Amino acid sequence: MSRLVRVLLLAAGAIVLALLVVRLGPAVILSLLQQIGWGFAIIPLLYTAHLAVRSAALWRSLPAATLGYVDVFRIRLAGEAVEMLTFTGPFLAEPAKGLLLVRAGTTTANAFGAVAIEYLLYTLVSAWMAAAALLLLLLRGALTGPLRAATIGLVAGIGVFTLGFIFAAATGIGLVVPAVRALGAVVGRDRADRAVAAIDPSERVLVAFMHARGARFVEVMALEGAAHTLLALEVATALYTLKLPFGWLDPFIVEGGVKFISVVFFFIPGQVGASESVYTILFQALGFPAAAGLTLSLVRRVRALAVAAVGTVALSSTS
Repeated sequence: MSRLVRVLLLAAGAIVLALLVVRLGPAVILSLLQQIGWGFAIIPLLYTAHLAVRSAALWRSLPAATLGYVDVFRIRLAGEAVEMLTFTGPFLAEPAKGLLLVRAGTTTANAFGAVAIEYLLYTLVSAWMAAAALLLLLLRGALTGPLRAATIGLVAGIGVFTLGFIFAAATGIGLVVPAVRALGAVVGRDRADRAVAAIDPSERVLVAFMHARGARFVEVMALEGAAHTLLALEVATALYTLKLPFGWLDPFIVEGGVKFISVVFFFIPGQVGASESVYTILFQALGFPAAAGLTLSLVRRVRALAVAAVGTVALSSTS
């Protein structure tokens, strides 16, 4: 995607965000932001804990005694800075973590394999959480018309993704390399072979981890579940400080419901405008004020930027 297109998409997202603020009322949004109060201290701490747990998952995805946990945590923070400050999401942040792991002394295959393991298992748990949240919304009748059809399609896609994961874990056969080889008929054999040569070493590490290291696999999955729970606690903190009555499932439904934003709207830098729109729709579907959803989205942007600022220091120390 060209820089001009990215700038135009970012500008369009900013316009959507501005229109949302105007429609819901700037004074209302400001009042809700002020009402968050002590939540502005708790929410960044919860997010830092989330990153610390994901760092543990990445650390445990590496071969034993490769790097210390502190080094991996610093690399995770550096990756967070890359993700937030470049508006590229995981497309640049995940490879950057792999490069930083290599620079810290890990072999290329093990570094990128571990990054792939951690990101895949995080995404898998995220997909399950999203599917559960969306199914609950469907059962409550909160999604109708086009939203209902899109949700059913998304849940079906998560099912296919899960089946592919189970196949790879049970058989030890990779999925990406065979798929790339099959695309050779379309994109050209030479190009496909070059892509396979780049992908195959890391996929071997990934598949071997899922197929042969059962205890470590379960451990990393548990860590990813804990990381997602900390994000749900962020939502609970916001709902509590905003004095909105909520059940214990509601924070998990909100967190699960927003999981697909970065995937569906990957082409919008930082998902600016798209993220805020989804939050407002989701909050309305749950019976909360739409303005509260927009407020939570803005709070999460602020805390991500705050943590990214710390990550910038980590990035400079690992460069």
